[in-house]
Amino acid sequence: MIVYIADINDFDAQFFCDAQKLLPKRKIEEVQKITHETSRHETVLAWILLRFALSKMGISVFPLLSFSERGKPFFEADNLFFNLSHSKGKVCAVISAVGETGVDIQKKSTFSKNMKKRVFTDLECLLGKKQPDESAFFTRLWAIKESYLKTTGTGIAFDIRSLDFSKQCAFDCFEKDGLFYSVLTEGEFAISVCSAEKGMPEFRTVSPEVLKEYCLTVVKTAKGEV
Repeated sequence: MIVYIADINDFDAQFFCDAQKLLPKRKIEEVQKITHETSRHETVLAWILLRFALSKMGISVFPLLSFSERGKPFFEADNLFFNLSHSKGKVCAVISAVGETGVDIQKKSTFSKNMKKRVFTDLECLLGKKQPDESAFFTRLWAIKESYLKTTGTGIAFDIRSLDFSKQCAFDCFEKDGLFYSVLTEGEFAISVCSAEKGMPEFRTVSPEVLKEYCLTVVKTAKGEV
């Protein structure tokens, strides 16, 4: 399993204008309704990364796409599971052929006292106070919890404080309750993957040159020029 990572700041406005045409029809319609430029660019790049990831598996077009009652997109194919995430310009995409997978990326931020009480257990809060960089610790922990929620498709009614990772959060790779977690800290960002697939995934940053060339190839192929 590979987690593909990219940054919207590596691309110009024309790239996003052209790239959004390569998304599934429903996503194109949704993207066109996003008024906030950064959010729109993050969404486009995340889906382009997903299409790029599919191409690395020998799949040249998007498989049939459906949406759950909560709006979560999924492939109708039985053996393809994917998830996307973005935060402050950084985006990532992951695909698994084994089972449900969730990925979450978070940029380091400060958590208020009330926020900590809402999402972290007493043990986690106590552990956080002992850290040299409390913000980095809670950002990492938040990404871990979010990746779980995205894997299970758990709704907002779920009590996130019932998840306690105080014994595992220091590890980059661990198993908990039948799910496997991998966590990467990259600069001010924390990325967590939660999956039914065992093993440490590869975290791979895709250069803008590679993605631009890929998109150009897709367009040429559609026109019969390749």
